[in-house]
Amino acid sequence: MKETIETQVCANCKLEKPLSKYYFIKATQKYNRQCKKCLCGKAKAYREANSEKCLAYRRANAKRYRAYTKAYYRAYPEKCRNARRNWERANREKCRAKCAKRRADRLKATPAWADLKKIQEIYLNCPPGYQVDHYFPLVSDKMCGLHVESNLQYLPAKENAMKKNKVTLKQQLNG
Repeated sequence: MKETIETQVCANCKLEKPLSKYYFIKATQKYNRQCKKCLCGKAKAYREANSEKCLAYRRANAKRYRAYTKAYYRAYPEKCRNARRNWERANREKCRAKCAKRRADRLKATPAWADLKKIQEIYLNCPPGYQVDHYFPLVSDKMCGLHVESNLQYLPAKENAMKKNKVTLKQQLNG
């Protein structure tokens, strides 16, 4: 009868750990000799020591990374949501700073002549599953829109997330 091994000693930190703490290599049908923590630590140290090289590689392969990220989010939506929530809890100050910047940008983009009651009405009447979107983004490298009722539109949440703050050629020509 074959005996099953449930622990392994890491080749790097020399600690005995359960096999769940090691990556399984499908090609060799064996567990990695180094634990996940050691491998991640080595990868992080490499990225920090070679940040310019890693950044250049990521930029050169941006489409591949985007495709991989999208596929991963589709395959593991709950895991990604939990990871984001955990990051937000651990980085509350960064999240608050981002929200504060967004509020400040919106305030700067609201002219004195804007009809604030109409803007509020647009937000209150937003249909379920839709979001209020700025037709011309408030902050963009090409052009910046105003926070006024004529620059607001309803978009499905998914479409609004895909749009981000991009400005199309049609918007540039009509703007």
